[in-house]
Amino acid sequence: MYHFKLLAVCVMCLGFMACQRVIDVDIAVADAQPLVIEGNLTDKTGAQTVSISRVVAYSSSNVYPTVSGARVTITDASGNIYKLPETAKAGTYGINSFKGKTANLYTLTIKLADQTYTAASVMPMAVNLDSLSLSYQVFGTTQVKTVSVNYRDPVNIPNQYRYVMYVNGVQVKRIFVENDNLTDGRVVSSTLYQREIELMKGDKVEVEMQCIDEGIYNYWTSLNNQSASTLVNASAPANPPSNFDNNALGYFSAHTSQRKLLIIP
Repeated sequence: MYHFKLLAVCVMCLGFMACQRVIDVDIAVADAQPLVIEGNLTDKTGAQTVSISRVVAYSSSNVYPTVSGARVTITDASGNIYKLPETAKAGTYGINSFKGKTANLYTLTIKLADQTYTAASVMPMAVNLDSLSLSYQVFGTTQVKTVSVNYRDPVNIPNQYRYVMYVNGVQVKRIFVENDNLTDGRVVSSTLYQREIELMKGDKVEVEMQCIDEGIYNYWTSLNNQSASTLVNASAPANPPSNFDNNALGYFSAHTSQRKLLIIP
């Protein structure tokens, strides 16, 4: 048994929204310590990074060893290869002043010792994030301030979304994910409910909207289902469906990114 820190999602009581929180998950794996890879490529010019670590035995301390010395590349649909050298932060590989293009397939390749690990992701077309708005939810006698994201979903095009919230520069651990199965072609207002940080007058709330491909959406959805299962039984959940081969854990996500800011009135 190995101990792997995952971002797990928990089912929200409203609609199809899912939120994510950091939990510790016991994962049954082979004798070798699998790699844990987290790779992100966005459509915004800047640093694109990949982090590599390994899972550790359950009885070990809560330290996840980083992996140095890997050869990391991203290949686009035209066959162009971009190298991501290791940065000053051990186990983190990156390329600066680079961005992906929508509707393009990207393949992340990692070579370590005599092993090769690959994952592919298609960067979806961007859907415009129109605005953020203040919402209220009542639980018993308590009224809670929340933030909603507002946009128009394109008609007849499958779309998946992920949102990352920051309050006064501090990232909320919960992450929200949804698709357009019930909202295709509609004007959408999705509430990002969280109780982690109480929103007060003057708080600055920033939300990043990511348009993600189906494989990445399924990754987070699987974690969501595992979280719900963990609440009612103590059995160790299965690994989420990574888009990496060769038994690596984690994901590679090519996605668009937009940000909006709301100051709480």
